[in-house]
Order: sequence, then structure tokens, then C-alpha cells
Amino acid sequence: MALWRRDQIRFDLEDANTQHPVAVVKIETPAGRLSVIAEVARLAGTLMLLGLHVQSETVEVNAIGPGNLRQIVLAFMELMDLDELVVTGGLRTTGAHPGRTPRERRFSRRRPA
Repeated sequence: MALWRRDQIRFDLEDANTQHPVAVVKIETPAGRLSVIAEVARLAGTLMLLGLHVQSETVEVNAIGPGNLRQIVLAFMELMDLDELVVTGGLRTTGAHPGRTPRERRFSRRRPA
């Protein structure tokens, strides 16, 4: 699977029907559309996404892959001018290991010298 270019990924904040600190973001990718919801907390260059849930709107199973998932994260971090993104997944209700909360994930990006 080829890696996507970051300019192929688009983000749209949905502000209807949500209240701070919860945010819903629609992500357009070459594979289709994703919907992401999480509680958001920002401290300087770090953004925390707590209780994150991702729902596919038009993406086929296994169409993204870990490399392109990282491209989505890095594109988002560039857009938001973040040094670090901390993601804590929400309690799983379906899929692999229902009833379990995924472990925390930390992403960082290198700034050009």
C-alpha cells in the first residue's frame, strides 16, 4: 500500500451538536471519510485527545494501514502546529477486545532546523 501525501488529507471540524471540550472532526482521505470524536485538552504544543472514537463513513476494512494512519496524524499535527499528540482511546464496545480501553499513544514530530 502506497503512503499518502499529507496534502491528500483534509480535516473539517464539526461544531454542530457538540459541546466543549468534545470535538468531532471529519477526515477525508484517499481511501474515504472517517469521523473522529474525542474530548480535547491543549497545553502549549501538546494536544490530548481523550476517549477517542473513530468511525468509518466510507473507508473499507484495512484500507488505511499503519503508515497512512501515521500520515493522518502528522498532517493533523502540522495543521494544528503541535509538537506532541497524546491519544487515549475510548472504551471498546465492539471489535477486538470489547470492554477494554486501548493504551495511550504518543506522537511527536520533528521540526525543520
